Order: sequence, then structure tokens, then C-alpha cells
Amino acid sequence: MRRIIFFDLDGTLTDAGPGIKACINYALDKMKLEKLGPESDWVVGPSLWGTFNKLGVPEEDLNYAVDLYRERYDVKGYIENSVYTGIPEQLSELKSMGYMLGVATSKPTASAISILEYFQLSRYFSYQFGSNLDGSLSDKSSLLQHALSTTGSQPSDALMIGDRRYDIIGAKSNLIKSIGVSYGYGSINELRAAGADCLIKETRELATVVNKLLPI
Repeated sequence: MRRIIFFDLDGTLTDAGPGIKACINYALDKMKLEKLGPESDWVVGPSLWGTFNKLGVPEEDLNYAVDLYRERYDVKGYIENSVYTGIPEQLSELKSMGYMLGVATSKPTASAISILEYFQLSRYFSYQFGSNLDGSLSDKSSLLQHALSTTGSQPSDALMIGDRRYDIIGAKSNLIKSIGVSYGYGSINELRAAGADCLIKETRELATVVNKLLPI
């Protein structure tokens, strides 16, 4: 079976923080709620429903908050973003080594595809796995289970790379090895506590570490 590498998107392939925060603030402002404070990096990674709930949006208004977020995100929020330096080169190297690549993100699949196309990353990925618009599959455990089933991959032939504990926990629940990247929005302590099999600090380490953890 060919080895497959699943990548988180926000905080792993691209620095999506500015767009995500701006769209969350747009929704909070529309709902006349307090905007994000200076320590708000935690909002990059989790599902929107959980994020808005933590920000004080009542349960019955969560869908409305998400709709407001998408109102701005789908127009310009998704391009308030940038590819981390070195990512295209690392993806190219991994493909040339023989790995199959996929994206596994909590954001809606359509949004993920738009981002990958806009930043010219689509060429590297055979699969793009994201959540449904109703929030289903936004949990990384269920998303990766779906990804394994769809690709016909065995957990022993797969690897998850991400910057938050959700990525690592999702991988572990599916018996997939994981790499935590600390150049994104999660700290080394967060990733280590979640049980990442390996930690890296710079994008240039990706291909080398992948080949050590899941050799072809």
C-alpha cells in the first residue's frame, strides 16, 4: 500500500490567522458581542461552533454566528492568508519521494479547495478532506476515520501533520502516527501533551522527518 500523508491546512500549510480572526470579529460585531482580545491565537484550529460557544455565543445562535463568519470569509477572508515559506518545496519533495498527499482540515471542503487553488497548492494533493457545511466531520477523529475509509489506507501506512492538539488527538484515535509543527498556532507543550510522535520547528524539516517516521 502506498504511504499517505495527511496535512492540516490552517497553521500547517498556510498562516490563516489574520483572515480567521477578522471573520470571527466580523460575526461578533454583527451580534454586538465583545471582539477578540490580543491573546486569540487559540481560535485558529478548532471548529467554528466550539469557538463561538467559548466566545459567549448562545447555543441557539451558533449557526447564525457561523453564517456571519462565512459571509465575510467566502468573499475575502480565505485569501487573508499566506503560504508558509518552504511548504511548496517540501510538498514537491514528498511527492517525488513517492508519498501520496492529502489535506485533512476542519474547515469546509469547498473552502479548503478554494484556498489550495488560490495559493497554487492543489497540484500536490490527491485528496482534500474537510468538514460539511453543517459542521459534521469537523472533528479530526471522525474526519481522519473518513479519510482512511475513502482512500482505502491502513493506519500503519498513514501519517498526520498538524499544528494543534486536535490534529494529534485525531491521529491517535485512528492509530495514525503524527508530527506536530510548532511554527503554526500550537505550542510545543500543547503538541507534546497531546502525544505527537515527533515535533518540528521549521518547514524545511518536514520531508526528512516524514521519511524517518514513515519510510517508503
